Amino acid sequence: MEMLEKLTTQIEKIRPNLSEKENFLLEKRVLADEPLTLQEIGDKYKITREAVRQMEVRLMEKIKETFLQEIIPLGQRNQD
Repeated sequence: MEMLEKLTTQIEKIRPNLSEKENFLLEKRVLADEPLTLQEIGDKYKITREAVRQMEVRLMEKIKETFLQEIIPLGQRNQD
């Protein structure tokens, strides 16, 4: 399976566990061809750009962790 396909599969796995804001952020900023700005998302939810940026960082961590769980078996992590 191609890497993009794996990533897409992992994103779809976590979507049900994301909040409405996280799903909106994922759809309209992370995956969008023409992403909304931090300001535009902040205006929609009446939060600061910094709050949106922090939410984006947490979202990317969730995606990364889900992806790593699929790629690297749990017992093999952090063994350098």
